[in-house]
Amino acid sequence: MFSITKFLPGFKATCITVGTLDMFLASTMLVGGVMNEMAEFNVPTNLLASPHYHDAMFWVFLHMFMIGGLIMMLGILAENPVKQVWVARALVLMHSVYFFLDIRTSDNYFGNALYQGPGSVVPVFIDLFYILLFLRLSFSAPVKKPEEMAVV
Repeated sequence: MFSITKFLPGFKATCITVGTLDMFLASTMLVGGVMNEMAEFNVPTNLLASPHYHDAMFWVFLHMFMIGGLIMMLGILAENPVKQVWVARALVLMHSVYFFLDIRTSDNYFGNALYQGPGSVVPVFIDLFYILLFLRLSFSAPVKKPEEMAVV
């Protein structure tokens, strides 16, 4: 029988994918210059010139890079299926907070357009993608390893 779950990534692959993507996106922001990248969202010039804003945005993207690394490590090291489900549930909650913060400041019907332009909704879609990936994992039954199965 055909099953789509065969083609969906498991816990380890999901965590490595999400972690790598977070690290890549954060790196592009840091390498491209935080203020140059933020200028694309119509941030006022006087704010872009502020060393405080630069420090805050640098911290945000460095933090995103570090969290990506942490998610990758969780994917690699968490082998207990029950703990994987709980990690996935925690990651759903974390990314739901990021989703809320990103949607309220983006340029859309629900947002206040603090950051403007079509690019401001990209983080919202990335958050939603992560939520769906981890939501699927948080309600999937933990799969027992062959050595944990009882021999009948």
